[in-house]
Amino acid sequence: MLLNVIFLDIDGVLNPLATDHPHVFSPACVQQLQRILSASPQTHVVFSTTWRYGLSFFALGWLWRQHDLPLGRVLGRTPELDPSHRGEEIQQWLAQAPRRSREHQVHRYAILDDEVEPILETLPASSVFACHPTDGLTPSIAERVIHHFANS
Repeated sequence: MLLNVIFLDIDGVLNPLATDHPHVFSPACVQQLQRILSASPQTHVVFSTTWRYGLSFFALGWLWRQHDLPLGRVLGRTPELDPSHRGEEIQQWLAQAPRRSREHQVHRYAILDDEVEPILETLPASSVFACHPTDGLTPSIAERVIHHFANS
């Protein structure tokens, strides 16, 4: 089966600076992520956020479920190389993906992040969706991601 993958940052995407509570996801941003996942059932999530440094995968999963996001759609997280080299971390995850599962291959991917400059040094701009750090994942960005996955 071919999978689409979202490489997901949290701060500035699901947790915009405008959010009053810094340790919870914005309901509006979560709604947009749910919209993407609903529109594309073969889409899964890989955490590329720096939150993976401070929280265990279990804690990230718990927080994910607290916001009614589907835990079964999470594939894992990128390797921890250096936060300033997120593009290389994503590139390494993509290179290792075929060894993780022979029956599930990455077809297309999208990177949701608010700090895209280091990512663009390594990966194509067509797969990078920049969120403004104060707004997070907006309806227009979600629509562009849905369109990106639909035009396979």
